[in-house]
Amino acid sequence: MDVLRLATVLETMPRERTRLLDNLGRLRREVGPITPELSDALADHMRLRHGDVHEVTSFYSFLQVPVDAVRVCTGPVCDSRGARDRLDGHAIEVPCLGHCDLAPVVLHGDEVVGGVTYSTNGFLLEPDDLRVPPKLSSDDVVERLRGSGLTGMGGAGFPTWRKWDAVLREPGPRVVIVNADEGEPGTIKDRYVMELRPRLLLEGAVIAARVVEATELYIYLREEYATARARLEAALDDYRKAGLLAGLATSLVIGAGAYICGEETAMLESMEGRRGMPRLRPPFPAQSGYLGRPTLINNVETLAHVALILRGDWQPARLWSVSGAVGKPGCYEASLDVTLRELIDGYAGGLVGEPAAIVPGGAASGILPPAALDVPLTREALTEWGCGVGSAAVQVFPKEYSPLRLLAETMRFFAEESCQKCTPCRIGNRALHHVCEELEHGRAAMSRGQVEEWLDAMTLTSICGLGQAAPYPVRNAFERWPELFAPLGPAPVEEPASA
Repeated sequence: MDVLRLATVLETMPRERTRLLDNLGRLRREVGPITPELSDALADHMRLRHGDVHEVTSFYSFLQVPVDAVRVCTGPVCDSRGARDRLDGHAIEVPCLGHCDLAPVVLHGDEVVGGVTYSTNGFLLEPDDLRVPPKLSSDDVVERLRGSGLTGMGGAGFPTWRKWDAVLREPGPRVVIVNADEGEPGTIKDRYVMELRPRLLLEGAVIAARVVEATELYIYLREEYATARARLEAALDDYRKAGLLAGLATSLVIGAGAYICGEETAMLESMEGRRGMPRLRPPFPAQSGYLGRPTLINNVETLAHVALILRGDWQPARLWSVSGAVGKPGCYEASLDVTLRELIDGYAGGLVGEPAAIVPGGAASGILPPAALDVPLTREALTEWGCGVGSAAVQVFPKEYSPLRLLAETMRFFAEESCQKCTPCRIGNRALHHVCEELEHGRAAMSRGQVEEWLDAMTLTSICGLGQAAPYPVRNAFERWPELFAPLGPAPVEEPASA
């Protein structure tokens, strides 16, 4: 450890607890991977207990990774395209790197090995100009959003206007946070927005801040998005020079490799200098969010749509991430009720070979059989198939990639990314991953009845959406590919309710 370099860096670092993650990230980039010695030195500088900093350091996987490390993604799409063949004694295996359209993905430091290309359409191809947000009253903006029918594009689908209205009803000071921590396998749409149209995102974010009269604006960005980070920083400089951030303290907060921090209350914990573990609700962030202040949290794509709505040139649509066994993996703007076949054939270059299974909206959205190719990707239509639209991340898996392997890799992702706070999620996802691995060898780790008990417990008692939604793909696989689960025995028969 370069003691002189460490001392030089430390003396420029702020001491507020809310800057802990930023400080750890800087230490990693400017001094080296966070060791116990570096952690203790930072704790002393920030006047924090050593244990407080150690528990944060141990939670975020990338803080211990050298900045020039070679990282190989082995998420389901990359795994289906031979990613494990790229592992050697030097590469680090990671569950998702957020570049699923380029699978199999390898990062060398911040650089994508092989470079980045874009396959896209729609508003992502328009000039990323700098516009002054329209001067409308808060009531006018909320009413425009209400009339548009815009819902959150991060997965939950909550009406955008309701969030804004709820924050407005709380006394200030208020905060706005851009959730740019998309980390679910297959989801790349926010990266496309930030890399191709960062000023459009900032336009929506500044509108949000002005409408709710926020004094602070934060963008929480996942660590793997180095290109997005550079382009956001340049766009922020443009906004500052144009005077569009006057009176609004604006910061870019860089995550450290924890998928769970995409859950909004886990993100708040992370920003406040703690492990990214979800909070019990209520209170909701709109009531008590960052540092106890009313906080509006919106997804990147949602805010891009807000800007377009207020410009007056928006039609109801969304961005669909498409990856896997298709001709042109990428990000495409299409209608809210597009079918899988229309999306794949009309935008993503068609199927490559015969599909075995399709994930319609991200890892937690469920798994569909090829028979569902003509199903509209709406919440109502997908509910009939036991799935959801989620983050609109469509992943197509080839016939050679068994649905059981897909399920095993999906449960491995959830097991690794669980924050470990609640027992059903912590143990349940690991147990389900183990069940799937055993089934790949024709063995049953537990009975079907026991698996069903785990699924029910996770759905009903997990604190956040990770544990609550993880059972969806398992139940889909049970229904669509029952022969794969024969070693578990028959499904339990529900007893009729007593009169």
